[in-house]
Amino acid sequence: MSKVEMMTKKDIRDLSVIGGGLEILDWILYDTLTIATGGTQTAFRFFQQAVGQAGISLEKTNMEIPGQLPAGYKFVCQKICAVPRQALGLTIASLKDAVAVCQRGHVQFFIGTRPYIQMPLQNLLGGLLQGFAATAVGAGTLEIAYAQPRTVLNGEMEYSPVVPANYAFNLALDYDAAPTLTASVDLQIQLVGKLVRPRQG
Repeated sequence: MSKVEMMTKKDIRDLSVIGGGLEILDWILYDTLTIATGGTQTAFRFFQQAVGQAGISLEKTNMEIPGQLPAGYKFVCQKICAVPRQALGLTIASLKDAVAVCQRGHVQFFIGTRPYIQMPLQNLLGGLLQGFAATAVGAGTLEIAYAQPRTVLNGEMEYSPVVPANYAFNLALDYDAAPTLTASVDLQIQLVGKLVRPRQG
């Protein structure tokens, strides 16, 4: 069984001079799951699907293998982001749905069987969704919704865990009760860091 490495900021800076036929890239691993309206599901496991499976496209995930990295690869995870993705056009209902999805639930980032981060899901947004909403439906009126943009990212990890090749990992999202939604919300989880892989040729 492989051991999970931990890298400091200095270790990560030193990666830029690594040799041995490897290349180091700024990279985001991402995966998207749908939280369905009227659903009862309370447990979601990200990074368990791959491009090309059952028509899954690169828009949903950039995983090549479900739940692990290919041989010769490793990923240094520096921070984690949560991004609710909805139909174009922010409305009162869609803002409420985003709040319902993102301000409840907790996440754990697993490498093997151990969690390397545990926190409320809202922390991966950079805090609370705040702003104003107004609705006055009628001739010549518009529904207005506003959500404060993220200013702080709390999913950062000072000591960055390294996902080794061919080793299981996932991000687990669990709710005490399924969110009540007016429309389904696609939630994307992004792991931001450094991808280490063999050079071409």
